[in-house]
Amino acid sequence: MTFQFTWSSDWIQDYESPWGILEKFMWANSIDGNTILELIGNESVKQLKNISNAGYRHRSLIYFSSIDPKMSQKIIGINLIGYHDNLVEKLIRIIPNIRYESSFFYSNLSYCPICLSKGYHSILHQLIIFDHCAFHPEQKLIDKCVKCNQLMPEYIINKGSKEAFRCNCGYHFLDSENIRTLFSSWKKPLEIQNKVINSWLKLPRHKVHKYHIIYPFDNYKKYLQVDNKDVDYLRLIPKLVINAFNEDTLNNGVIKVSSNSDIFNVKSDYQQLKDNYMEAFPHLFSFYGFNEKHRIDSIFFEIYKQTRIIYKAITRYILRKIIKEHSNCVKIFNKARQNGDVCPHAFAFNLWKMECEDIDAFWKIEYQNKISKNYNFVCRNEQFSIFLRGAFMSHLEEILNPITRDKEFNFLDCNISSINYILNRIIAHLLIERYIKWLEVVQNPKKFNHIYPDDNIPMYIAKIPRKFNGEICFYFPKKRIDYMKGIIKDLSDQMDCPFHKSTNYPPFRSPIRIAMDNM
Repeated sequence: MTFQFTWSSDWIQDYESPWGILEKFMWANSIDGNTILELIGNESVKQLKNISNAGYRHRSLIYFSSIDPKMSQKIIGINLIGYHDNLVEKLIRIIPNIRYESSFFYSNLSYCPICLSKGYHSILHQLIIFDHCAFHPEQKLIDKCVKCNQLMPEYIINKGSKEAFRCNCGYHFLDSENIRTLFSSWKKPLEIQNKVINSWLKLPRHKVHKYHIIYPFDNYKKYLQVDNKDVDYLRLIPKLVINAFNEDTLNNGVIKVSSNSDIFNVKSDYQQLKDNYMEAFPHLFSFYGFNEKHRIDSIFFEIYKQTRIIYKAITRYILRKIIKEHSNCVKIFNKARQNGDVCPHAFAFNLWKMECEDIDAFWKIEYQNKISKNYNFVCRNEQFSIFLRGAFMSHLEEILNPITRDKEFNFLDCNISSINYILNRIIAHLLIERYIKWLEVVQNPKKFNHIYPDDNIPMYIAKIPRKFNGEICFYFPKKRIDYMKGIIKDLSDQMDCPFHKSTNYPPFRSPIRIAMDNM
């Protein structure tokens, strides 16, 4: 049996999403998503007893696990899978080493209301890294119905018998029911007006792939975002990358930090690394000599020591420059807390300190006030510990751990000077941003689940020459220090510090001491 469909491949416009194409086909032929899936589904779909029972796996417009490319080519005029892959290659794989394209897509439909009113939805609307329409740059993308304000459906082939371009509440997104008017508008070419997106599409791919790019792209957990009003660091990706490879276009809001151009020419003193390692761990060499495994460990031991140095430096910076007026509040925090007084600045600092040093109770800070001089470094089976703790360090561990690397940047290929330079910038950035997160928690605890910051890793771009010649460049969001100081000022305005110089708090007693005294 043959079917005649109302359709023309000329109606597929530039950068149109597979969802938008299928919605057009559904609307033009007055069919639903189940019928579409039945038409272009592969053998796994045909084996279903009831097509309406097909779930996310069969309907996905990112993985296409149940779409038959030949049938989509025959019926719609394009191979949907190949079409999607080409768009992903052009829009996302500009950056090397992308592991999970799906993390770049909104899980629910995101759209421009102006475009959707004409029956058009772009894949550019569905990418998390963009928050404004490519064709209407003043229009912010939204993910809720303009009428009922409910979250839009998932980005999949529609379920049920819902009519195309219609919300569950019944709202029709098309601004015209005139078939000829819509069909005519679908043939008109669209022109990208958004400057950021135009710059993104013009990035010199061959130039980008001459560098190792370090980034926290794949660490994002969208389900851990605490508030849609929060800054989505993923949306900083285009601006940072564009600055990294076309610095004359969009330099507002980005700060560049670069090394000397001859940093890779500095020779590593491996003998000194060996001596340092053997001096710190003499018991390892009672029966064995210094072998290749120890040589690698000695490099990671240097990395470990560097993390301690940076942490101490950032701690001093916060205490002496950022909360100088409340540095004494930090010292007497436990004494005052036991009396019912809590300084918000000391509270935020100690929460940050506890996470960094893996301290599980406030009272223990009293006994771990200074970093131990003993090294708790461990490096066995290509796994190592670093001094800093907490979820925000997972990114650093991912970079350093050789197990996770697959033909990507390898620290062991660098000299010690470049390793230290890279780590200094990354760790300082992570620590400052994590401190900002704890300030936000103290400022507005109701906003956060479990009174704990989300695990989104602060965005940055590191550009390292693959041939290890030239400078190492970092690109960070600008004015983050000013933002941090703004929160501190707001905290001071909102909550008075209860500590006064004249207040004499009794000595702090740990829970164990209290129990002993009671006995």
